[in-house]
Amino acid sequence: MVPPREPSQGLPYQAVQHDFAAYIRDPDRHPMPTGIEARRMRIYKDLFYNNIESFIAKTFPVFREITDDDSWHRLVRDFIRDHRAESPYFTHISEEFMQYLDERMKRQDPATVLSQVPPFALELCHYEWVEMALDLAPDADCEFDDEPVHADDALALSPLAWPLRYAYPVRRIGADYQPNELPETPTWLIGWRNRHDRVRFMSSNAATIRLLKLIDGGSSTKHAFEVLAEEMDASPERVVETGLATLNRLHAYDIVVRR
Repeated sequence: MVPPREPSQGLPYQAVQHDFAAYIRDPDRHPMPTGIEARRMRIYKDLFYNNIESFIAKTFPVFREITDDDSWHRLVRDFIRDHRAESPYFTHISEEFMQYLDERMKRQDPATVLSQVPPFALELCHYEWVEMALDLAPDADCEFDDEPVHADDALALSPLAWPLRYAYPVRRIGADYQPNELPETPTWLIGWRNRHDRVRFMSSNAATIRLLKLIDGGSSTKHAFEVLAEEMDASPERVVETGLATLNRLHAYDIVVRR
């Protein structure tokens, strides 16, 4: 067997590096770089692809489940080939993949995209990513307690609680349900990590999310109730009653905390 040629023989180092990266990203369109044993190059190529593909599949298990094998591997290969990641961290691959999906669905012909990527793909991936992001998020700079919430309490949204709005019903999407049309009403969710470091999701509604945003924006609880009553053209007494019940429930779940 002919011994492998050293990269310095005949080619500048940067050219070898460029050829190496081009082959790893897209082995079907770029030749194997010279000076490296073919067997080793194929092993590295497979390890590179399989590590990225496996991480993406684990982060987005539902999206992987509903995507056929050919479309899935074509999508991952295109991501590796076309996307230029800005972060060197392995845990950021999923965010880079979502950015790639967003850019791809915006720039390509919708008929072509929909044949491979459903219109709800980006929202579904974001919903699945939230679980990992909350799990890896640093501990919240706040204290959790079990005391009841009152109307004059200064409250805030836990840094580990994220109000979410999706156009598609992402929690229902799976092998047995994949919507073809945009629903008339959005899906409101709250994703959070509690004091026991367990990530949870709950269904919500527009009024609750609005209440949380008001409180998190610095409004007092009383002022938040007043704003809601005016916006909803509802009885202030009724808003206070239901609002306090809602806040106590969210406080018990570690979604709402005291300032």
